[in-house]
Amino acid sequence: MKKELLLATALASTVGMAGIAEAATATFSGHNRTGVEGENPDSADTDTVAQKQLNNFNVSISETTDAGVKIATGFSLTDEGGAESDASGLTLTFTDGSSLQLIEAGSASGAHAVSVPGASGEMGISNTSTNQSAGGLTTGASADKVGFDYATAADAFGIEGFSANVSASFNSDVSETSGANATVTLENSYAVGVTYKTTAGDSTVTVGAGYHAADNNSQTATKDNAVYHVGGTVVTGDLTVGAGFSDGDWISENNQNQGSYAAIGAKYVSGDITFNVGASAGDATDESIGTAATSSEDSSDTLAASVDYVIASGVTGTVGYKSQDAKDEGTSAQTFSGSSWYVGATISF
Repeated sequence: MKKELLLATALASTVGMAGIAEAATATFSGHNRTGVEGENPDSADTDTVAQKQLNNFNVSISETTDAGVKIATGFSLTDEGGAESDASGLTLTFTDGSSLQLIEAGSASGAHAVSVPGASGEMGISNTSTNQSAGGLTTGASADKVGFDYATAADAFGIEGFSANVSASFNSDVSETSGANATVTLENSYAVGVTYKTTAGDSTVTVGAGYHAADNNSQTATKDNAVYHVGGTVVTGDLTVGAGFSDGDWISENNQNQGSYAAIGAKYVSGDITFNVGASAGDATDESIGTAATSSEDSSDTLAASVDYVIASGVTGTVGYKSQDAKDEGTSAQTFSGSSWYVGATISF
């Protein structure tokens, strides 16, 4: 449950200063997730068991001008255990329902990636850092924090259920670099994303797609970021099914990659119980920038399921299981393959 923080009242009562302009309204929300995870890598005969304690605390600040334009920003005090202050950009929401994000706006393509159902819970064996396989529909959709993302209002262009985003970011002043050991920096990016939502009988169908392009400061790279994704979900009563696919080229650190990602999943809600199941497959051929060396394929395949139970208002218990298989340069990576399980609870506010 979100609670309002009246910052003007706090300033008046603690600082005691008169004549300060009335402050914007803020709300806060977050959660604490705690549980136990067990892992059984294919490379070992003995399981490992450890605690999982993660928390999140976000503050949202907004106010509306006399002309009806909403101005919003915010910051996070902690995010999944990382105790740090992370400021958000600035979002302007206009009277027609359209919005403009400024500073740390992100990618218009990523904003329209469909949410494919999948298992909940904090289980999973960490992959090796040399495995560059695609890990999601938004892989390669990176953007500099100096930029914008414009989102249309609902039913854009007179089409019921249609919405779109367009974004760009700019960092062309970064110094050029070359060589196999040079870490690449993203320069400019451009993206577009669209979503169409409609009904078919008793079902609600949502389709999303996006394209993201970006260049970088490497003089020796033969690829830039150019990735696309498409996906859809169908909701029929308490059942949700979905699937998504992405493909393209992207740069990460001093590697240039070409790969794809596919995911499929389902969710069924029965009273206080939610059943989740999902599978994913990611791959990539990664090559060190500035070398003539060829590369075999990296891959990561997962299959997971979970059950969530609402214990009380804001309190959800979770039991989950995941099986995964990883390959690095075409060779089975047994240390990073195997099975894992999770038992825990999330308390949200």
